[in-house]
Amino acid sequence: MSLELYLGFIAATLILCLMPGPVVTYLVACGIRQGPRAAMIGLAGTTSALLVHMTLTVLGLAPLLAALGPWSEALKLIGAAYLVFLGVQAFRAPYEDPDLPAQLKKTDSAATLYRRGFLISVTNPKTLAFYAAFFPQFISPAAAATPQLLLLAASFIAVGTLSDGAFGLAAGRLAPYLKGARAQAIRNRITGAVLVGAGIGLALARK
Repeated sequence: MSLELYLGFIAATLILCLMPGPVVTYLVACGIRQGPRAAMIGLAGTTSALLVHMTLTVLGLAPLLAALGPWSEALKLIGAAYLVFLGVQAFRAPYEDPDLPAQLKKTDSAATLYRRGFLISVTNPKTLAFYAAFFPQFISPAAAATPQLLLLAASFIAVGTLSDGAFGLAAGRLAPYLKGARAQAIRNRITGAVLVGAGIGLALARK
């Protein structure tokens, strides 16, 4: 994998992580209601779920890319098309109540905070499909897929954890910007534009 390709992955990952979703909203709620320590405990839960997702992604994609050989480019084009599809969905997404989860209490235990963070992250039905579409776009066919996937997975975990943790720690100041129909509409449009642009750009780069 070239340095240019890797830096492109880091930039795309950072942009995506900066778009608040259920995980960030949960960590913000933890930070507001119980302080920075609660946000960090919740972050430990969401990061544990991310480790599970990354393990499944590497284990699933590595043999698939190796088996496809020259046809792996077709898989990457399908992945790019899926990114565009997700972008259109995000752009058109309706308003959702950001007070997640409603049952969060001021006295939740560390175990409860961790468990909820893990479950909120690990049960996202679109996550694994997204990773399966996103990661192959940055795999160089000139080298073995597994080491590249491991590097991308580790980098994604690092960027995601730092980004989500920053939101949790700064919850008090950031919370007003994460709530309300207008703020969420802006977030959805930015997310959609990033995904559509990434999908089209990656598809055109292969021609």
